[in-house]
Amino acid sequence: MIVAYIIGAICVLIDQLTKWLLYGKSCSLIGDFLWLEPGFNTGASFSILSNATTFLIIFSIPVIAMMNYLIISNKVSKSKFFKISIGIILGGTIGNFIDRIAFGGVRDFIYLKSINFAIFNFADIFLNIGVYMLIGYIIYAAVIEYKKVKVQSEKDVKPKVLKQTEIMDQILNNETDNKLDDFESVDEEKNVEAEKDKNETARQENIGSNKKNKSQKKNIKEWRWNKH
Repeated sequence: MIVAYIIGAICVLIDQLTKWLLYGKSCSLIGDFLWLEPGFNTGASFSILSNATTFLIIFSIPVIAMMNYLIISNKVSKSKFFKISIGIILGGTIGNFIDRIAFGGVRDFIYLKSINFAIFNFADIFLNIGVYMLIGYIIYAAVIEYKKVKVQSEKDVKPKVLKQTEIMDQILNNETDNKLDDFESVDEEKNVEAEKDKNETARQENIGSNKKNKSQKKNIKEWRWNKH
């Protein structure tokens, strides 16, 4: 929290100091690319919303209050990167807010002459840096949250899948056991039938043997009778 306010204060200091030192001068710094050129902006950054100074002053007050809340509170995010990005946006907002209160507009002096870009100042630069940092953080946080949700959902799904797998294994095992029992029952029945057939064959053989013996005894008796 303190770091965010320190960085915000440094941004305000740089903005106001450069305006005090460089505003009103017109000269080339880097050929035709970068110039110092005085400009007075009654709109927002990069001359957007011209002649809206009063509206921007009123609009800046709740914005500054909200950014202070985001820095102080941990309800939105505890991330230092998040708070630093808010601190940079706060510094840029206050830098231009001071100009609007003191001069009725914003003092600009940085001019990219070669591309004829709108004249701006360091407060505008800080605002854009802070916004891009904030967007980057939001994307990063969204990706991390998505990964957490995905991992958690996978953790929730795995027990269900394992439970279903166990149920299927149990069903398959039961079916296998039932089939084995059926096979064993069939084998047992076959063995019983085979034993019955074997016993019946043996009985028939015994009957046949007994008949044969009786026939032989009868023949012997008849032979003896005829001999006498």
